[in-house]
Amino acid sequence: MNDQQGHSMRTLSTWEKRLLPVPNTLECAEMRLLSAADFEDPVFVGTGQIKITSFMSMDFIMSAQASDGNEAFRRLVRAQDNPYDVREQFRLEAVDYDGNEWACGWTGVRLVSAVKDRWLLTGKLRSLVTSVSGQWVSKVSGVELVFLPRLHLPMEHWMESVTKIGGEEIQYRREPGRCVLRVLGSEIEFYHLPGSEALYLTATASTELPHPYLENWLSEPLRVLTGQLIYPRLVARNKGNGTADVWLRPSPSRLPNAGLASLLGKDPIEAKDSFWEMYSALLTFIANARDADNQPNFESNRLTRFYEEIAQAAGGSRWVLCLTLASTAEGIAKMIMRPEEQKSDFDSAQLACLKRTVKKWEGDPELKKRILGDISRAGIRTIGSFLKSLVDRQVVGVAQARAWKDVRNQVMHGNLIAPWGGKDEDQRLMDLAGLVHSLTNHLLERTRAAPEV
Repeated sequence: MNDQQGHSMRTLSTWEKRLLPVPNTLECAEMRLLSAADFEDPVFVGTGQIKITSFMSMDFIMSAQASDGNEAFRRLVRAQDNPYDVREQFRLEAVDYDGNEWACGWTGVRLVSAVKDRWLLTGKLRSLVTSVSGQWVSKVSGVELVFLPRLHLPMEHWMESVTKIGGEEIQYRREPGRCVLRVLGSEIEFYHLPGSEALYLTATASTELPHPYLENWLSEPLRVLTGQLIYPRLVARNKGNGTADVWLRPSPSRLPNAGLASLLGKDPIEAKDSFWEMYSALLTFIANARDADNQPNFESNRLTRFYEEIAQAAGGSRWVLCLTLASTAEGIAKMIMRPEEQKSDFDSAQLACLKRTVKKWEGDPELKKRILGDISRAGIRTIGSFLKSLVDRQVVGVAQARAWKDVRNQVMHGNLIAPWGGKDEDQRLMDLAGLVHSLTNHLLERTRAAPEV
């Protein structure tokens, strides 16, 4: 057991009480608003506060001076007029009264008032990060994550606690405590602590699970399996040399209706061992995925993004949820299809002959163009045809494929469904969700590997 494992948040133990309470304020002895250019002097310098108002909201307020008032005002105007051009925006850096230096990222700055040479400025922040070192920083290369609010997962080891008054036992409590996995060369530990409302996770870095991707990849399977937008609230990236970067990040509230968005389709506690088997398979799939440039994905994997969309759609109208499930099924089906499976059921020679015939036709050029486009699309296998083949192989159910076809032919072409639902429409939503889950499991079969627990 090393200094990172075994219920040890070595780096974050000094930051939990400082950063996790909400609301919270960091008093800053110095604040600097800089332009996009690294070599330029700060546009504004002053003092102020960083206010952490909720798990999702942070802002700053700053009493500042500008080295060149006219130029500073012009930059404020340009930033407001060009909100999507990062080159025109500001970066905030701050130093608190304990000497910690915070990089606060890009921010849209709003001028509250300007009196003589004092500017009162404010803006929204997305995250805070500081670099730390010293004896309280882990020397093991890996990450420490804290998730809020607490997420209940099936654990291998249980916590037991007894409350006594004068030697008399008045309460005995037993609850899930700890689970350790070994995936892709990394030792990953999930645990709870008595009296804490957080889920803790520590993991060692490995060749397959390296920095800086590890801290993001670890929570992606949780979002897919639970149907919740689960992101770590507090992150430590331990570099292995006694230094680390510590982040405070947004952490959305739990969604009330996430059932259909969950690959598990049930409470994680009920899933027991299968939960960790699926977690391992998802993490392996995500870690092995590569983008168009053959690089690992720092942002969410495409599969994870599909489940994030379903989770958010679950809180909207039934029509939106229906469309999202159908689109997700189509997207995952495309991820599954190998090059040989993308070939059309039509004979390529006949399609080529038909295309030559249409090209010779001297009728309406727009109609010709449309027909040639239809012929080209006929050269690619349709999702409907691919789903039919999966039905024949018993990968997906008949009712699941039929539900997708119904939505494709009706809802996606503007036909509304009843907002209050009915037996048939409820069943169609269940079949669509089942199709998404069946396709996901089929996609994962190539990388599924049982974790060592």
